[in-house]
Amino acid sequence: MQDFVLSGEPLLRDAHNNDGQSALSDNVTITDDDVFLYRKDIGEANIIDHLDDVKRIMNYHDSYLADKYKIKHDYYIGRHHKITNRPNKPLNKPDNRLAFNLPKKLVSTFNGYFSGDPVIIKHQSNKDSTNDNKLNDKIKTWLNQNDYGDVFSEWSKQADIYGRAYLYLYEVNSAQDSVDGQSELKMAVCSPRDTIVVYDDSVERKPMFAIRYSTGVAHKYGELITKNAVFEFDTEDSAESGALKITNTDPKDPAHVIKSDMLNFPVLPVIELAEDSDRAGLFDDSINLIDAIDNVMSAKGNDNDTFNESYLVVTGDKLDSKQIEMLQDSHVINIYPKKKTAVDMNKGNITPTATFLSPDPHDDAKENFLNRAIDMVYQTSQVVNLNDSSFGMSAQSISGVALLQRYQPMQARARVKSHKMDKALRQMFTILFKQWSENANPNDLTFDHKQSIPHNVLEEAQTVQTLDGQVSDATKLGFLSRIDDPNAEVERLKEENKEAANDTKGNVYKYVTDQQKAGVESGISDNSTGTSKN
Repeated sequence: MQDFVLSGEPLLRDAHNNDGQSALSDNVTITDDDVFLYRKDIGEANIIDHLDDVKRIMNYHDSYLADKYKIKHDYYIGRHHKITNRPNKPLNKPDNRLAFNLPKKLVSTFNGYFSGDPVIIKHQSNKDSTNDNKLNDKIKTWLNQNDYGDVFSEWSKQADIYGRAYLYLYEVNSAQDSVDGQSELKMAVCSPRDTIVVYDDSVERKPMFAIRYSTGVAHKYGELITKNAVFEFDTEDSAESGALKITNTDPKDPAHVIKSDMLNFPVLPVIELAEDSDRAGLFDDSINLIDAIDNVMSAKGNDNDTFNESYLVVTGDKLDSKQIEMLQDSHVINIYPKKKTAVDMNKGNITPTATFLSPDPHDDAKENFLNRAIDMVYQTSQVVNLNDSSFGMSAQSISGVALLQRYQPMQARARVKSHKMDKALRQMFTILFKQWSENANPNDLTFDHKQSIPHNVLEEAQTVQTLDGQVSDATKLGFLSRIDDPNAEVERLKEENKEAANDTKGNVYKYVTDQQKAGVESGISDNSTGTSKN
């Protein structure tokens, strides 16, 4: 199972019928990480004239790759194939099939750590900061309108499960979604189970076109997406033998002028987020361990059921029918000699016994294996096991260095994934800036990924106190994990001190003025009574 779901050609050739061929046609090849490449010299503008290649890519994906993604999804939701499909136990023996859903826990833990707090996106150029502020407000408004926190989290989660996921930018022209008659850009997450991005075969591997398809009873249909248009297609007659035809172009026009869905994007609007450079899912290389854990957990369940139905073994003497009837619900095994004489009984050659027959559960060995296997799953996936007993203590009692060491493998994995997401987001904003007619450079965007790591705040505060008077205020505040921008915090502190000084100055001035007024009023009062202070 694990060999099959990993990217590339499986070692077990029976599980894959491609015979090791990486070339699907003269124009199409597939890489070791299951990425389709197309000849750059043909160009995405001419792909409409090579629909046989589009169909070949789609059929290969449906025949081989979609099955891999389905297995990954099944394991994520708890439908583990090996324990579910194993043969039934004979003679009505206990047959528990327990699926210990580690894949979902791994994905939930890592995705919550990686995208629990949405990425903060800002445009910072060396030009006018006022324009940056206006553009950042526009970006923030568009992201909020598209529920970007939920969308990006789902995008990231599907990449954890499948090793890759896609973000589809599409135009909406309806009245309720348009502003000043202009179409609005929306975004949606697409699964690699029904979406394909094809890249050119150059060293840059630029995305050329995408395919989104569905499989009907006897045909396939969907969309062929380029940066200039969305072509709707269907297969004639059978999905396997029928030719691919475009349904939303003018059939009389040899230039294939599209009747709808024209685009003017600078890049392909279907954007891939790869989990890593190998496009491997979070638990791809742990499936064999997960299957072994399911097997041991099911065996422990079978042992418990067996203990509940232990057999009473009576030897040396035959039970009569009334005794057996009384004990028939206790699973009795009666072993006795066919002929037994009084001499045998008197000499003590046969002594009746009654014991319960129970199997040896080897429970210690199973527990040791489970602990080791579960630990190996977490180590292989580079995810922190938050149910580890050592995590039961408060973060305040663990040093900051120890916390960072425990989170370091997951931090390393998250850092690699954040680079992949930054690249994908720049592709997205290239389209967005063109749509907005903004003269902005996507390379001037900054992406701040807020991974949630527990910190020993008391230890950080003690560090800042120790550094007081030895380093600058900005450097000191940089040791506090809750402060995102130390320089901005220093400026806010200066402003607060300035306001406090002005308030103090005003209070002193008011106090002196009040005292002077009080003295003048007292002198006036004394003069009115004819008295003198002298």
